[in-house]
Amino acid sequence: MNAPADEFDLAHGAWIDCRYRDGTTRRTGLYETISDASSIADLTLPHPIAYGALYRVAAAIAYRVTGLDHLRTGETAADWYRRRNSQFHTGFDQRAVYRYFHKHAAHLHLYHRRQPFLQDPRLAEECPRTSGIGKLVIGRAVGNARPWFSDIASQGHQVPVPSPEAALQTLMWTYYGSGGALSTRSHDAVSAHAGCMAAVLRGTVGYHPIGPDLHTTLLAHLTPPNIDADQTDLAPWENPTHADPTRPPPSPTGPVSLLTARIRHAILLVPSPDGRFATDCYLTWAARNPPHKPGRDAGGHVEPFPDPFLSYQRSRESGAPSSAVRADGGRQLFRDLEVLLNDPATEPQRAPRAPTRPQILAACDQIPDEVVDTLRLRVVGAEQDREKSNDHQWWTTTTPPLLTHTAARDPEGAQRISDAVHEADLAEWHLDNALAAAFDDRPADARARKARIALRFWPRADSSFWNLYDTGRLDDATRRMRAAALDAFDQLTADLTRNPSAGERVARARARLPLPPRKATP
Repeated sequence: MNAPADEFDLAHGAWIDCRYRDGTTRRTGLYETISDASSIADLTLPHPIAYGALYRVAAAIAYRVTGLDHLRTGETAADWYRRRNSQFHTGFDQRAVYRYFHKHAAHLHLYHRRQPFLQDPRLAEECPRTSGIGKLVIGRAVGNARPWFSDIASQGHQVPVPSPEAALQTLMWTYYGSGGALSTRSHDAVSAHAGCMAAVLRGTVGYHPIGPDLHTTLLAHLTPPNIDADQTDLAPWENPTHADPTRPPPSPTGPVSLLTARIRHAILLVPSPDGRFATDCYLTWAARNPPHKPGRDAGGHVEPFPDPFLSYQRSRESGAPSSAVRADGGRQLFRDLEVLLNDPATEPQRAPRAPTRPQILAACDQIPDEVVDTLRLRVVGAEQDREKSNDHQWWTTTTPPLLTHTAARDPEGAQRISDAVHEADLAEWHLDNALAAAFDDRPADARARKARIALRFWPRADSSFWNLYDTGRLDDATRRMRAAALDAFDQLTADLTRNPSAGERVARARARLPLPPRKATP
């Protein structure tokens, strides 16, 4: 099963940092990560968006080794859930893990001659020049970027990337890479360097259930498949052929291709002679644009293959999933808990255009109580321009266990969380009106007020919410959120009060803010 050293074996080579349940941290390959999943507490990756990519690859392999990648004859979704739930306390079958990696060993090499992992070997002949290894590293300044005052970023001065890092960067480009103009590629009669589609997760925020060990985490990452055993559903490393890049990308046929095969970029790494580094790369388009470009029209477009870890805006016509909700690094997680813990479609009193609940969280409602009580929620955000190459920020955060407080499992707890979020929204609305009066703002100044509120109110509201959640005092949210609004108002208007005329206006505006109750709600 071992590959030549110069090909960098992703199954057994050390490139994934794992924290084991005994407190030790070790760098492993894909095979050990899956086979040791019950002993691994979590991944400890150096880049936030690497979690979003690697969880999907690992979940695809988990589908295979558990046999949960298809419905058995006559099996319903409820039957599938029972089959999935029976595996939470057993660990992955080591024989199934061995068979899987033995079967696909030839295609799990980073620098394989004929089928390198998540890459297209045809680029060596179809691209007239390389892109430079700096282009592969997301976040690194390259080319004519203004931070460079010399030719250090030119083709002749590229800093090689160690193979473990190159593997992660390849994953991140596959899932989060930018669209637009990349290297020229000529395939058959088509030759182009522009028009590459953005990667499927670019600019999105994903939600991942995290258990006490990686085995639990990966099982919780699975949703019921919609295919039978005799249908074809392949990951790129399972498929011996490469798609025609002159056509729109092929549609997913099942859960494995949905998680791994929606590839928009063609990548090919150039290794050092010993395989220890990636010294250069080709980076270009892998498919032509489909007739409809998701993200440009959130009205009538319906996403035919929603990613299970994303939340979606709703189509104006049908209310079905449309474009994925954009990541916003300035938005606190607790503000979205009402959608994440409840299905807005079942609540007529909610706004009809509320975002959809991620499918994976709905699937968690079917997990046994003793397991779901341990599940935390990891958020992986990538604030990026989908139509441009600008990357603003990436982040990841992990909540305490809260997936037990859904409308399906704990209606009262879910309602308390929703009420606390509403209290924060109401306090922000009153604060916005009071600030408009204090600064004598015109309607056009609303954006500046929102920026002030984002700076002074929402961070305190966020810390107040989680403190109330941790201490079981969410009923006290009204007092805490109103206090946060008053404090933010006083900070933001402090300079105005030095002017006598403005100070009087500030006092009148402050009187518009509701006062916190003297006591916490019983």
